[in-house]
Amino acid sequence: MDSPKGDDVSGTGTEASLNVEVFYRERMMLPPTATLEVVLEDSAKMDVAADRIANKTISVESGPPYRVTLAYDPSKLDPKGRFGVSARIEDQGKLIFISMEFVPAFGNDGSLGAPANDPVTVLVRRTRGSTEKSSTSVTGTRWSLQTLRGEPAGLGAGGQTANITLQGAEPLVSGFAGCNQLSGGYELDGDQLSFGQLAMTMRACTEGGELERDFAKALGDTRGYEVTGDILRLSDASGAVIAELKAD
Repeated sequence: MDSPKGDDVSGTGTEASLNVEVFYRERMMLPPTATLEVVLEDSAKMDVAADRIANKTISVESGPPYRVTLAYDPSKLDPKGRFGVSARIEDQGKLIFISMEFVPAFGNDGSLGAPANDPVTVLVRRTRGSTEKSSTSVTGTRWSLQTLRGEPAGLGAGGQTANITLQGAEPLVSGFAGCNQLSGGYELDGDQLSFGQLAMTMRACTEGGELERDFAKALGDTRGYEVTGDILRLSDASGAVIAELKAD
């Protein structure tokens, strides 16, 4: 493998590269048509999807680990950014594996003050078998609430849709609950997802209060999730779907 040049981040435009190793824990072989995509992205911005800096797709016919040298332009790196590497494995448009945690490209937190990690080691987890061509990552996506316990969620104060964004850089969730802004922590492990105690702003609203209470309760009851295409389904401890959200 080429030696990393990821510490060359002076913004001169000179090409640099990161060495990346992707692996999964399951004892299985991939079909010969499978492909692996690795992405360098900036996850520093709140409430928006991560900015893609560079990506590379390769064929994967053998077992892991898969080694990829990812080239990028240092001039595209925001000095205030937090840069990580994500990965996904697909077979003919069907998502098989995807990374679910923030993996820093530089140091411990992805900031440019640290040298590039060599290699950047990315664990991908098996999905539940989405058949959509473009399945969306649960983290780094703004999810707008569609239904609560099988019923249309409706709109909150000011005609706004309740929404959440699970940050990729840190296990933090933020969004709009229906009346107030929400924030808090979350835990993600495979297809298991739970939210910690949520903090709310103290705005008084003439509308959206009932939606806010129901949405906050659904988040508190969440124990699992599934992403199919651009739909996120949250489920409780029994496996029942309690909320559906759509990627913006």
